[in-house]
Amino acid sequence: MERFRVMNGTQMKLLMVFLMFLDHLHYIYGLIPASTASIFTIISRCVAPMFAYLAVESVRHTHNLKKYCLRLSVLAGVMFIGNTVLNAIFRIYSGMLSDVERKLLYCNNNVIFTLALGVIMITLVQQGENQTKAKRKWFYLLGLVCFVTGFLWGEWGSVLMPFMLVEYLFHENRTMRLLGYGTIEIIALLLPFGEPLYFLVFPFIVLYNGERGKSSAFSKYFFYIFYPVHLWLIGVVNFIVMMS
Repeated sequence: MERFRVMNGTQMKLLMVFLMFLDHLHYIYGLIPASTASIFTIISRCVAPMFAYLAVESVRHTHNLKKYCLRLSVLAGVMFIGNTVLNAIFRIYSGMLSDVERKLLYCNNNVIFTLALGVIMITLVQQGENQTKAKRKWFYLLGLVCFVTGFLWGEWGSVLMPFMLVEYLFHENRTMRLLGYGTIEIIALLLPFGEPLYFLVFPFIVLYNGERGKSSAFSKYFFYIFYPVHLWLIGVVNFIVMMS
């Protein structure tokens, strides 16, 4: 198995960003046919779970967990604000479009919000383990609030929240981890908003060698900048195309 572990964290993130970009090409009005968009969507189902996996790895190895939680939370907030402002502009100036066309413009993606909730949830569980019994329950209760919030309202939440919890709690227990994966798959199949193809992440987890890769501002922030900016640009391009 070790011979397959050939990609570090930076390389894996860049690969995931590329697959994500392919998937988001279908957001651009009329750019690619539906058949091609379906293929891109399928092969990109590994992206969100892989970033969730890497986020759990960061929780394990970061030197400043509070700063990491704050960074993700701020980025999720920035994306929410950016989405809200753009959607308001689109709503005001797209009166000539039909409701269906107008919905194609709106920017609603924010998987960073889900990742932030997952990281905060794990942090609360981790901190709770070091508390007295009386205090521990409050940490776990807040962690449960994060879990439920992300599960119900976060993008990919029904998969990412339990996936991150399983990865953290059972990292050293292969049997429990596999049972957790299977449970998540059942949940994903049963829920109308589930993501049953999340298991496509596992080959990439095998390829990941556990190393961080190049440490720089670029490697740290590229995904978090690229993710919202490229979606906002797609929204603007769609607006220009539809209004012309």
